[in-house]
Amino acid sequence: MSARTSEQQAASQHAFVGLLAQPMITPATNRELFRMVVRYQQPLSEAARRLGYRIQRVGQAARLIRVPVGGAATVPPRPSDAPSRRLLALMCLIAACCEEVSGTVTLQRLSDMVRDVCAAPGVQVSPYDPDIKSERRQLRDAAALLARWGVLNRRTSDEKMLEEWTEDGSGPGAGYEVDRDALLLMTSPDVLAAALQPEPADADATRTIRLLRALVETPAVLYADLDPSDADSLRRHRSRYAGYVAQMTDGAIEARQEGILLVLRDGDGRPPTVADWPRAKAADWVALLAADQAGRDGVRHDDGTVHLTRVLVDELIDDLIRSRGAYMNDRQKADPQVVLGDVQRVLTELGLLRVTGDGGWVLLPPAARYRDPDVLYPETTSRRSSAADLTIVEIA
Repeated sequence: MSARTSEQQAASQHAFVGLLAQPMITPATNRELFRMVVRYQQPLSEAARRLGYRIQRVGQAARLIRVPVGGAATVPPRPSDAPSRRLLALMCLIAACCEEVSGTVTLQRLSDMVRDVCAAPGVQVSPYDPDIKSERRQLRDAAALLARWGVLNRRTSDEKMLEEWTEDGSGPGAGYEVDRDALLLMTSPDVLAAALQPEPADADATRTIRLLRALVETPAVLYADLDPSDADSLRRHRSRYAGYVAQMTDGAIEARQEGILLVLRDGDGRPPTVADWPRAKAADWVALLAADQAGRDGVRHDDGTVHLTRVLVDELIDDLIRSRGAYMNDRQKADPQVVLGDVQRVLTELGLLRVTGDGGWVLLPPAARYRDPDVLYPETTSRRSSAADLTIVEIA
């Protein structure tokens, strides 16, 4: 392989991973990624087809469309900042209203249009009342989501105008320009039809797609979570799956007895391995400590999971506060429930923990990749301890 070919392959792999993280792009949302998608559209489309996805371009917008397999979609752990159903409903209503917009539009005008659509006969959406502050805040956030995805491009920078509309209901709020290319991609009836009416597929081909999607889009694939036939296929053909994944993403497969995971290469502007964690934040630090301690205190099972009862979880949290409380923030030191909430939120988002119905923990095998961190303080003569001052070191 020539140096130029290798460089092009690396660029297309980088672009594909970028699309996985940001499935719809325009020059306004990510100019560099959009340029790479246009330049390497053919190899990107081939990688997408291997996962049963497709890449669609309309003018100055591109989208990675995740077509469900057999009516099911691969779903990673849900982040805490994921939009609520109401927020998504408002976002869809704004997008529908944008179909009637030519050029620019204010947030106040979009608010009026959404109110009218909700009040129309036959619309099965909860009414939207712009006279209620909480409703205006949700509409503002829904518009911000559409701006993140490129459907709306904000044309005004005066935050005071937006705040006055949100808090008091006065003024135009903010001005937006509708990107009709991105809007068309977002509201495509073909995409909705593919999601609601999946086409039948060959069983073996479906299995390959399911496993590749799980490898690429979830933190780890655990054999215990798979159908026995899928688990057997993944074990027997691990090298083949690793080759597919490496070709698409330039990542490497890390194999363990309990399952396998994809490790993306860091550096050179590439995305982080799994998530930007651990960061020098109090919640991340205490979650890392808790994961390590849970691995020591819990009952380990043959599938690599570690189980803790609710009693053990409470004892673990109390012990952390006693032994490491000096390095926690004020809210954590004052309330064990804050520590518990931070730990569970961070570890579940990372796919390292499952919380049982009675409040117990199931620590998943990938958590074994992390250990109690070394804590290094900056060389200063007099500085109060703060979680923000900590440098976290992962010991794999």
